[in-house]
Amino acid sequence: MKTALLLMAQYEKTTIPLEDICEEYFACSRHTAIQKAKASTLPVPAFQVGKGNKAPWFVHVDDLAQLIDKQRSEAKSEWGNAA
Repeated sequence: MKTALLLMAQYEKTTIPLEDICEEYFACSRHTAIQKAKASTLPVPAFQVGKGNKAPWFVHVDDLAQLIDKQRSEAKSEWGNAA
């Protein structure tokens, strides 16, 4: 829950434009992120509110927060097992 609140504070909205997070969280360009969104191959659901090719793509803050928390949990488990 804290992760989602911090993301909302950072982006000041509940739906984050894909182009604002693609490089930092998905390590890909805007173009690649849009192609992955169209193919449903991003690690989180992405959606368009409007119709048409020019409508921007969004990711809900809760979905991104869940991904971050899941990745953190997995890394923490692996780190604990390595010791």
